Amino acid sequence: MATSSTPEAAPKVVKIHRFQIGVNVLFQSLILAGIVLMFNYMSFRHFKRWDFSRDQKYALSSQTLNRLKSLPKPVKAIVFFSSAAEIAPDVNNLLREYEFSSDKKFKFEVVDPYRNLSRVQELQAKYKFRANENIVILDFDNKNKFVNAADMADFEMPDQMSMMMGQSQPRLKAFKGEQAITSALMELVEDKPNKLYFASGHGEPDLNSQDLTVFNESLKRQNIKIAPLNLLNVDSIPEDASGLIICGPKYDYTQLEVKRINDFWEKKGRLFVLLNPFAKTDHLTEWISAQGIVPQEDRILRTGTFLKQDDQGKPQLVSGVIGDPVFDIVDSRTKITKDLVGVSKKLLGPTESLQTDPAREQIAKLHISPVMKSGEGFWGETDLGGSDEKVFFDPKKDHIGPLNIGVAVEKGGVDDKRVKMDSSRLFVVGNAEMLGNNAYRTSEGFTIDLTVNVLNWLLDREEVIGIPAKEKKNVTISLTEKQMGKLAWGVILFLPGIVAFFGVINWLQRRA
Repeated sequence: MATSSTPEAAPKVVKIHRFQIGVNVLFQSLILAGIVLMFNYMSFRHFKRWDFSRDQKYALSSQTLNRLKSLPKPVKAIVFFSSAAEIAPDVNNLLREYEFSSDKKFKFEVVDPYRNLSRVQELQAKYKFRANENIVILDFDNKNKFVNAADMADFEMPDQMSMMMGQSQPRLKAFKGEQAITSALMELVEDKPNKLYFASGHGEPDLNSQDLTVFNESLKRQNIKIAPLNLLNVDSIPEDASGLIICGPKYDYTQLEVKRINDFWEKKGRLFVLLNPFAKTDHLTEWISAQGIVPQEDRILRTGTFLKQDDQGKPQLVSGVIGDPVFDIVDSRTKITKDLVGVSKKLLGPTESLQTDPAREQIAKLHISPVMKSGEGFWGETDLGGSDEKVFFDPKKDHIGPLNIGVAVEKGGVDDKRVKMDSSRLFVVGNAEMLGNNAYRTSEGFTIDLTVNVLNWLLDREEVIGIPAKEKKNVTISLTEKQMGKLAWGVILFLPGIVAFFGVINWLQRRA
């Protein structure tokens, strides 16, 4: 009897229609496109920039970033530079960083004076500048400020050797665009201009003298105005005064003049006092002592060996008195010393030490902060009339180091840096030559940089303290003769050999 077998069930075939495949592919493509668009949108609105250049050339300082983020209204910058200007690329790159960091409140426009004549004429009619100027125009709330190319760079004249080789043009030493533009931006945004008065009539240096040219130029770069003031010719320090500078008076102030100084101090005034160790200024000294800083009527010096030129101009090592003291920047409770702590430089000229008065600090509720101290080995010599040949340290009457040279005082402020209050501020330094050109050269420019920090602290412009210049560095590669030989063989044989090797491998594979 035959048995019948049941055939196996045929596998079920799932049919996928082309329409369904098309919809699926389209849906996946839309999802992918959406992800790409969302990623691009988020990266465009929320991005981060890094500066990987060798010297952080394009990285903005924290002071500039804080100022850009706190702009109350939009700012427009117009760059009017000829293509031959050496710093034009640096200016454009710098302003591009300003624009990226300002949350769209800072915009800049580059105008080529040779290609866009109609735009040039329009700007000249509005801002009144010459066609041959290289400037950046900042426009804020219907106010404008010019920043000249000369204020944004330090140039170094070629030495005799360079001139003999045909290099007669000044060399760009450092780019100071950020410092100049941020300072101009602050002046536009601030409600009142910063104006300093320079006391005169007591043997102080002439503000317009040749010796103060570097100091005056530094103030211009910081957009600080300065004018001379004789306290005998006014009833009070002018209302537009943001601060007063008293620089090395040779003769004492009258009691009436000191009263005017004190009235200014009590009205949240700001003072920068530079003392002359050899001057007898009892009234001024008494007022300074009342603020917790006691001039010690000495001269900071030490004995040792140093280089000196002989009659024929040749340097020789001699022993004697070193009257130009070395000073160290110490950590303080102010932003004067921001990024400067630990720096040691030489201070030109006779210098007097300053003693702080803790009792007066408590009574008058002052904040006293030493900023500059004498270097190792220096002491305060009290015998100012003696001969340098017989100078020695006498522990019974001389002042042992380290000694205070520069001290900051604030009255009415608070220790909490998050709270900003109007206060009286005073900076005293026991040296009358700190602002001069020779002091600038002796300290390699540091005294003026420190002075600018002091003035910005006095004027409540702490945002620009510590903005460094971008030094122009030439990158050079020094190779020995042996290294040059290896490099030559590498270029002549090694690189072509690699190409030939892979060419032979490819030819053999194709033959096989």
